[in-house]
Amino acid sequence: MLEDTKNRLQDWGEWVRSGGPSLGYSAVKLAASCGGCTVPDDEALVVDQAVARLKRREPVLGRVLVNYYVRRWDYTMIGMEVKMSREKARVLLRSAEAWVDGRLFT
Repeated sequence: MLEDTKNRLQDWGEWVRSGGPSLGYSAVKLAASCGGCTVPDDEALVVDQAVARLKRREPVLGRVLVNYYVRRWDYTMIGMEVKMSREKARVLLRSAEAWVDGRLFT
């Protein structure tokens, strides 16, 4: 199921970047360069609600997840923001993905 969650997070990131009405990352109003998002709002909102919960409960994990899936940062850039190593950023991302996976499939 984790692979499905990663795919859903990628779709969610595209949806947020295209201007979807996000709860988990409401400040995003980036210029939509992806040419039209094909992710249905109802599917993206389910993921968005899980991300919003994660951000409230574990803010660092939420930032890591948003930076990776919305901003498309690599582990090095994420690690610099959260003041941790590249490897620790990777581990935090996996933890965040697992947390969202648990929310989506329980």
